[in-house]
Amino acid sequence: MSLKRYTESELLNGLDARGAHADELSGGPLDPVFAYRAFDLRDRFPAPFADFRSALEALQSDTAYLPEMSGGIVAYCRDGRWFEIPARFFIHQSPRFADREAAERWVRKRQQAIEQGQPGAGLQGIVVARPDDPIEKQIDDALAFRDARVAGPEENDEICKRVARWLADQVNGEW
Repeated sequence: MSLKRYTESELLNGLDARGAHADELSGGPLDPVFAYRAFDLRDRFPAPFADFRSALEALQSDTAYLPEMSGGIVAYCRDGRWFEIPARFFIHQSPRFADREAAERWVRKRQQAIEQGQPGAGLQGIVVARPDDPIEKQIDDALAFRDARVAGPEENDEICKRVARWLADQVNGEW
């Protein structure tokens, strides 16, 4: 994700009076942070958000385009610093296959479909494992593959707490 540096006035443009002055209400360790940006694959959220939760909810919305693949949130500080919030806080990675046997069954089933000439079989699961690779490499790749999903709204309270602690450490740490 390429990040553009924004000035405070650019980020505050378009926020209402409450959102533009939300920083005056906090008085906490995140005072230097004045806005957040959410990014998806098509950059559908050009306007800044006054808080992390709003940026997170944007990535969880139906408007977001493939946020599990490219979603990101950046916090902007008044002094020009910015911090990319690690995706591990709001994008979960889980193994596609429970064990080696399940990965091998999938690879062999796909290989059989390719050999039988089934339409599209060669493209099936190409992001998981390349069908032109040796079978053992395909199995290893399939076993290592992780499915990504954006955390659900029911997790937002806990995510916001963890991100606030992490971000406070970053903001108030040494330059």
